[in-house]
Amino acid sequence: MDNFISLSDNKKTAFLLGLSMKTVSLLCESEQKNISEKTIDYCWEWLCHGSYNGDFLYELLVNEQDGITIFAENTEDISEQAIFNCIIYAVAFTSRKAYESENVKWYPEPIELVSDELIYHFMECYHVCFPNDKSIKNITEYLNSSENKSEWKNYFEKII
Repeated sequence: MDNFISLSDNKKTAFLLGLSMKTVSLLCESEQKNISEKTIDYCWEWLCHGSYNGDFLYELLVNEQDGITIFAENTEDISEQAIFNCIIYAVAFTSRKAYESENVKWYPEPIELVSDELIYHFMECYHVCFPNDKSIKNITEYLNSSENKSEWKNYFEKII
């Protein structure tokens, strides 16, 4: 995943969010799918427009009623766990970047642990969902060549 490490923070965020969009497409349960899509959309809004803040994004993970971590904890299906873990990693990474942009000195404990190393865990889960996906290199090449944040989400929507 050397290609990931060479991306800027914004492009790393787009990479994780874009691949998470793809994993959400595998969800069958409509309420979980809708909440997962909204969660990723909020993260895209932060990335592209600076909407929301780190606390808001973090709350999308841990909300006791419909946080993504609740969905992950309440399923025994390995594939669903992998999907939710991809979303969790992407939202946690986005939340961390939001906190950093706010110059926050103290992060919630789970966010404190977020670093570029998260990509390895993310990709393990992603490959559970899409074991034969060969598009990662093309995605990183696209992100390396594009500077227009507002086009990144459209790119991922087209390849899903």
